[in-house]
Amino acid sequence: MKAIPYFDEILDGIKPMNPVEMKEYKGNDISEFRKIETDMMTQEIICYSADKIDKIVTMKSTILGGKLIVWATNIVPSDEYDLPIFSSELVQGSHISLRVDLIPTADCGRDINYLKKYVEPIQPLWEKYKDIEGMCLERYLWFRVMLSPFYTCGKFKYEQEGIEDKCLEITKDYLNLYVKFWQEAEKQNSEYMKSLVERKRKMFETLRENDPGGGPLKKALGEEKAEIILSLLF
Repeated sequence: MKAIPYFDEILDGIKPMNPVEMKEYKGNDISEFRKIETDMMTQEIICYSADKIDKIVTMKSTILGGKLIVWATNIVPSDEYDLPIFSSELVQGSHISLRVDLIPTADCGRDINYLKKYVEPIQPLWEKYKDIEGMCLERYLWFRVMLSPFYTCGKFKYEQEGIEDKCLEITKDYLNLYVKFWQEAEKQNSEYMKSLVERKRKMFETLRENDPGGGPLKKALGEEKAEIILSLLF
């Protein structure tokens, strides 16, 4: 298993946002979650604030002494902006798994302008990488229905030359597009934003309830800390 500079690439990608590390989120002290160690896992979470953004959450879970490593980043827009949600996960275990998307906050079947603005520009990235051996569909149907049509998901063998670097490249390409959207984003009409904010709230509720990592988190850290971590991520 090769060491990968996931955090370095994410932090480099969000530099234009001028992120500031958060010690509190919604009045709660989150500094203790910067690093938590138990017999089962080491959990590292760093959150950032930025203009137009509610939170940037980066996470690394090192499980069973490094036999399984989970890297993840979520970038959630403020409620005044129609930006999608950047979502990235990279898992190193018996194989390497990749998930990355810019999740729409609007119902694109009804909001064609949103589709053209935020979803169509993802297509060239998806087409660039879709034929790599190991690319696959998202296994969880409840999650798949939230995603863009150009969500990238894959399970790869370590024998594939340079696959770790390729996974980082894909992640960074999606992140760079997100930052471009962020740079161009403007505040939206509050009436228009109502349905987007509600969709975002319901998606996060579903993610907190169904995320497959919730069980292991509760087992390793206890229910209270696990619930706080899930609420930070989603």
